[in-house]
Amino acid sequence: MPRGDKYIGLKRYLQNSAVPIVTLSFKDIEKIIGEVLPKSAYVHAEAWWSNNYDHSQAIAWMDAGYETDYVTDTYKDEKITFVKR
Repeated sequence: MPRGDKYIGLKRYLQNSAVPIVTLSFKDIEKIIGEVLPKSAYVHAEAWWSNNYDHSQAIAWMDAGYETDYVTDTYKDEKITFVKR
């Protein structure tokens, strides 16, 4: 499986979004991708949700033209904000 394919549903979701800022709960993302996020998405949220092409999950949102936003402190609420570049 090519890198990022596990998160192709998230990539498509963001590509089809007409808004520049998208906030999703981790549970919403699990529904979009059709499986549970790894424990590290919850436990090591800052690193896991970073905009880094070395992380296969980041390929999905970055290739869709979005980056995660760390201005909002939403990890504790299990939410993440994507901002269109």
